[in-house]
Amino acid sequence: MSYRSAEWCRGRATAAVALLVVIAALGMASVARADDHDGRVLFTQQDAVQAFDPSTGLGFQTGTTTGEIRGTSSVNFQFTFTGGPKGDAFPIAFHNTVVITDLDGDQIFFVNDGTGTFHVGGADFRGTGGPLSGTYVVTGGTGKFHGWKVGATFDYRAVATNPPSATPAFGNVYVEIFSHDKDKDGHK
Repeated sequence: MSYRSAEWCRGRATAAVALLVVIAALGMASVARADDHDGRVLFTQQDAVQAFDPSTGLGFQTGTTTGEIRGTSSVNFQFTFTGGPKGDAFPIAFHNTVVITDLDGDQIFFVNDGTGTFHVGGADFRGTGGPLSGTYVVTGGTGKFHGWKVGATFDYRAVATNPPSATPAFGNVYVEIFSHDKDKDGHK
């Protein structure tokens, strides 16, 4: 084996180990959060904001989901400020539509409404964003998701952050959607 080939293999192995560490850490974080929220994590969603218009509050984000629903996610969102600032934070409300597509091409659709806190950056919060919570409500599905009960409601909590920088940049959203005993038959 050549030196260049061995170096390439070592680099791939290091990357694989790092990926496994990140996956394990995310899995442990999901279990801890489920215990804190009095429900089990049905799925997690990790998105990157792709566009946002501050004058309208409209934007969209894309990413992936893991857990009972695994695939890609696409979210159209709109948020509005609902009050004046408290320090560097404003209360917000939002209305989102969510499409998740799994590896078989089956899709499930949700309306996601909620509230949260949007920090505009300051001494107590680096960057912008903050915690969010609300509900995911099933509005339909195809394939294996066709049987999910329209109207089934799942609580969630999330955090959205944009990096601190001199140049505005889009950030990420991490969401944990919970299944409670009352919801467990919502998709059977």
